[in-house]
Amino acid sequence: MTAERPIPIGRPGKSGDQGAYLVETLWQDLRYGLRTLRKNPGFAAVAILTLALGIGANTAIFSVIDAVLLRPLPYKEPDRLVTVTEANHPYDLSSRNEVAPGNFLDWRARNQVFSEIGASHMKGYTLTGGDSPERVQCALTSANILHMLGLNPALGRDFQPSDDRDGAPRVVLLGDALWKSRFGSDPTILGKTIYLDTNPYTVVGVLPANLTFPTDAAELWIPLERANRPHDMHWYSSHYLDVYARLKPGVSIAQASEEMSRLAAQIKKEQPESNSGSAALVIPLQEDLSGDIRPALLTLLAAVGFVLLIACANVANLLLVRATVRGPEIATRIALGAGKVGLVRQLLTESLLLSLAGGCAGLLVAYWTRQVFLALSPKSLPQFNAIGTDGRVLLFTLLISIATGLLFGLLPAFRGTGLELSTTLHGNTRHASSGKNTRRLRNLLVIAEIAISLVLLAGAALTIRSFLQLRGADLGFRTDHIVTARVTIPTDKYVKDEQVASFYDRVLERVRTTPGVESIGLVSYLPLTGHNFDNSFDIVGQPAHAPDDRSYPLVRFVDPQYFGVLSIPLLAGRGFDEHDRLGAARSMIVSQSMATRFFPGKNPLGRRLIVYMGDDQSPWEIVGIVGDVRSDIAAAAEPTMYFPYDQFPYRYMVLTVRTHTESGSVLDSVRRAVDSVDPDEPVYQARTLDELINESLVPWRFSMILLSVFAAIALLLAAAGIYGVMAYLVVQRTHEVGVRMALGARPGDVLRLVVTDGARLALLGVLAGLVISLALTRLMAGLLFNVSATDPTTLGLVACLLVLVALAACYIPARRAAKVDPIVALRHE
Repeated sequence: MTAERPIPIGRPGKSGDQGAYLVETLWQDLRYGLRTLRKNPGFAAVAILTLALGIGANTAIFSVIDAVLLRPLPYKEPDRLVTVTEANHPYDLSSRNEVAPGNFLDWRARNQVFSEIGASHMKGYTLTGGDSPERVQCALTSANILHMLGLNPALGRDFQPSDDRDGAPRVVLLGDALWKSRFGSDPTILGKTIYLDTNPYTVVGVLPANLTFPTDAAELWIPLERANRPHDMHWYSSHYLDVYARLKPGVSIAQASEEMSRLAAQIKKEQPESNSGSAALVIPLQEDLSGDIRPALLTLLAAVGFVLLIACANVANLLLVRATVRGPEIATRIALGAGKVGLVRQLLTESLLLSLAGGCAGLLVAYWTRQVFLALSPKSLPQFNAIGTDGRVLLFTLLISIATGLLFGLLPAFRGTGLELSTTLHGNTRHASSGKNTRRLRNLLVIAEIAISLVLLAGAALTIRSFLQLRGADLGFRTDHIVTARVTIPTDKYVKDEQVASFYDRVLERVRTTPGVESIGLVSYLPLTGHNFDNSFDIVGQPAHAPDDRSYPLVRFVDPQYFGVLSIPLLAGRGFDEHDRLGAARSMIVSQSMATRFFPGKNPLGRRLIVYMGDDQSPWEIVGIVGDVRSDIAAAAEPTMYFPYDQFPYRYMVLTVRTHTESGSVLDSVRRAVDSVDPDEPVYQARTLDELINESLVPWRFSMILLSVFAAIALLLAAAGIYGVMAYLVVQRTHEVGVRMALGARPGDVLRLVVTDGARLALLGVLAGLVISLALTRLMAGLLFNVSATDPTTLGLVACLLVLVALAACYIPARRAAKVDPIVALRHE
């Protein structure tokens, strides 16, 4: 035992002396704690490593949540920035929709709750004038958007109101990344002309670096109303704008929602034939931008919180064992006059030293964890704030380290100082320190570890099953050996429909003759890409629907070969052929779900639909029915209408090529074919369908991998906890084992005795974990696909796995007990 002067019971009377006394006492506790830990490096290393895993994982996830959910947006007065959307019912998020430009103009002119309101829309352009044409993503924005955010251009000027009107000179703001990559950070770029499609635009400014509004995909900005025809800005039936606003001072979200819903209902009465938006939703901008990723982040936060609880339980068990070993020392100090409060403080100081060391090591674990997190994270993770280790994250680490030290240190400290002095001082530590209360406490800690581990394992198993279900889901089309690439041609260059059809016909013909190409087709939007272009319709011969009562099936423009390339089955009627061209009778094909939903029990072939698409609303005749295709990997197939691109030439098409050769060579052939037809039109978004599937699975893979890693850590810590308890139990029962073996017990009996004790703890932990899992896994239902949150098979397999791991952890101490020499065991005290 290390010699130390007894801790005085009284305190100095004067405040100055008292302060000095407290500092001296604290310094003494710290020195003694460090000396004690230095003398037990194995114990300290295990405890610090265990805590580093728990604290580091929490720090990593907190740094992401802080940047995405907690820290304000990097804009002026971000709490007053909101998103405004259309809706069918007030306060009903499920009925939200993008905003029609006509509604936006009315909202801007007539609202009483916003000091500023603006809109944006993403659109692709071909940037020419360099070595090769480049497809760029452009944000069409109202002129006041940058001012509304409280930002200024890094170079040049902002848009002026005069820029955002029909007939104004075309101007553009370059994104920082595009300015650097395409124009070499040219400081003289202002006033120069660039060409988007075939139109000249004057560069008036460069946007701030790291600007991710309205999306991080935006590479440049142009004025919204200048880019659209005046007629188009007054549409009420076409919904494609994202609207943002700044609340007036003193106006709440609830007040704004009520006022905007009242205004939306009034506008609908004024435009009953075309306006479908009967309400409006006002959503805090930060909540709207982080909405998709929020459930996954909160689930991961709960998971790492559970990991930390298991780590605390493990270290608490280690400290209980140390308290047993240090029983004579503590009893001697009490006998010499040390107060229990001072001893508890001393033991807590040691616990805090461990937790602070674990926090420091946890920063390294947090860095690695965060790097993995960002590498796996889906594109929906907003990064308007930098994700890293800053002052807020360091403060969180410090606070959680202190809280952790108190959490795992209090019980062992009180238990370690609650000794029977006479028994302990006489050296009978086995009886003094292994009483029922201490054993019960250690067993409860192990049961809690197992229960929490089961919750994490259940969550991980459910996400794994969801992922496997998604991987094996029937998408309605084949994905193997198919290469895709998008080509977009400008309206002002290909004015007539015949020119559009001719361009794609020539490209198809040249790719079709390329070696290795089996077949090639065209489609406006590939499945699973998130492009859900839709339109409403009415059935000829039936009463027309009101605008807010119309259905909006998906719309796809295809060529006759598309269904064959993707092996989408023709279920009835005929497919498109060379006769479905401009000037011929208008033909369309519908998906099986559309036929079932809108023509229940009837044959839709030959029926005619009026589709509210384009200026010509002549009827389209249904000539065929094809199988359903999923537009979202995790959702049921939606009703879909297919139109021959020759009869409705579309300028945004995807080439789909089935090949039996390497995809790279086919893509090169596609690029050469497009270049030979028009060298100013780039090929972009080139990928295989298998790559598209993998991209669609990223959010699910993200949750699955991280939850599985945290569950594996929890399982490892729980196994270590069970092993520690059983190993200690074997040491404490060595004398009992010797007696049993002296009375005729065989090694197998001793093995069974110890394993049974461990199995009892495991079963109690599993039962508690199942109860908790049934309650908590329901909260992650939104992260699951085609799997119940309380799936009995999954929970049963997880329970069996945990019991097997627990039995394996018990086996080594049990085997050691079975090999004890009875003579040595009888002498053990």
